[in-house]
Amino acid sequence: MKAVICLAVLMVFLAGCGVKGGGEYVGRWVNVQYDDYRLNIERNGEGFMVRDSHPSPATGKPETKNIPATYKEGQLLIATDFGNVALAIDKASGHLTNGKTEYRKVP
Repeated sequence: MKAVICLAVLMVFLAGCGVKGGGEYVGRWVNVQYDDYRLNIERNGEGFMVRDSHPSPATGKPETKNIPATYKEGQLLIATDFGNVALAIDKASGHLTNGKTEYRKVP
């Protein structure tokens, strides 16, 4: 009987939490062409934080930019200085892409 009550309480708790989408984006990603271009995607409250690491064009030294993102309709949406960028996971390759650049997930 205790097991049934515990299971019922657990189900109510999980139903109240709701399922947040976008978990497939969380993790470390490496550019398929350039190993020193990396993304680290983490949950950040209700949204995500994309940590974009790459060599500085001016100095060549590594730099990291933290970019907030939101999950909408199966994509991560990032607001940049040049407009919104949508990241999606290609179902065929499993790569993260914005349509021009691809990243593979690092285990």
